[in-house]
Amino acid sequence: MSNFLYIAKQPIFGRDEHIFGYELYYRRDDQEMTLPDKRLATASVLVNILNQMGLHTLVGSSKAFINIDAKILLTDIIYTIPKDRFVLELNEDIQINQKEYECIKALHKNGYSFALDNVTFDQDHMANIKRVLSNVDYVKFDTTSTDFELLKENLGMFEGKKLMAQKIESVFVLTAYKDLGFDFFQGFYLAEPELIKKNRIDPHHLGVIRLFNLLQGAVSMHDICSEFEQHNEIVLQLLQFVNSGGFNFETTPKTVCDVLEYIGKKPLMQWLMLIVYAKSGRTGDQDINPCSILVQNRVDLMLGILKRMKKDDEALMMQARFVALLSLLETVFEMPLPLILAELDVEDVIKDALLDKVGDLGKLYALVLALEKSDQEKSEKLLLAYGLEVESTWHILEEHLGHPEKIIH
Repeated sequence: MSNFLYIAKQPIFGRDEHIFGYELYYRRDDQEMTLPDKRLATASVLVNILNQMGLHTLVGSSKAFINIDAKILLTDIIYTIPKDRFVLELNEDIQINQKEYECIKALHKNGYSFALDNVTFDQDHMANIKRVLSNVDYVKFDTTSTDFELLKENLGMFEGKKLMAQKIESVFVLTAYKDLGFDFFQGFYLAEPELIKKNRIDPHHLGVIRLFNLLQGAVSMHDICSEFEQHNEIVLQLLQFVNSGGFNFETTPKTVCDVLEYIGKKPLMQWLMLIVYAKSGRTGDQDINPCSILVQNRVDLMLGILKRMKKDDEALMMQARFVALLSLLETVFEMPLPLILAELDVEDVIKDALLDKVGDLGKLYALVLALEKSDQEKSEKLLLAYGLEVESTWHILEEHLGHPEKIIH
């Protein structure tokens, strides 16, 4: 499996030619565009956006348009999508039966926005979409296959909807659809799709399933948190998901467990199922991402030092684990750490540790960084400041970096 993931985005412009939103497309790699199963493509796009790249990084404050088919529509994972940031495009080939109709109606009532993609005036297609028109906000037409005169004759049936013209390939087509009263425009004449490439953090499939099963059972959140902490890739994705989803914490989370408690079991299950959907189209979990290894090593070092200092109370150790995980986000998400921490709204003691290396957690973090860089002089000074023997360095490294099999859960 590649250590990179890809997604393509193409801007959607308003009448003033300012960017209104982006359509986000699945890419398996830097060239291949499709998956055999549309469900897998949609789930992969959502995982890449929400868990890996970050919604704000991809689209800023603009709307994100993604394709949705019936298989995704009728699952709980639809509720992992932040409804105020996304527009759900119903594929032109989706069959809208009673179940699909009731689902779209309920979601729209709950604040989700829908678009009809590639609308045509084919009799069967019109009969299929007619019943959901009242629950649709946007209607998209492919300018390369739409009969323009027929469109003008039937435009009244879409009154009150925001009209979108796609595949705009010349100024003449753009002008014609503007004159017709269309609101939004997309196509190569305005901007080509941009391919985005990022480092991948893939959670182990079995770990996701194990966590999902725990959340289904009568297991305490404390035990669930303990299991989450065995899967650093999943925790890193969770933190990005929280950032992408616009969660507003009543109190600032101090640990991963605080984040889990706030989200709750059912939303966590829905989020994990999204990952399961995205991963079900891939095979092989043999590759270990280097970021995952670095996270595990850093966590082990910090906890090992705390134990040798006789400061192994649970609260402090959980904070140390949180610092270790957050410290890797800058590399993983390719964003400045101060910006990430501000958006995650972590407590001051965590920020101070990560940004200024102050406080007990900050000094501990500084020691771990010195050990990782083999900075003997700095390591010795910090070890002595902690009241530890210099020889402790070798014991700590041997105990916590000498057993790479512990990285794999």
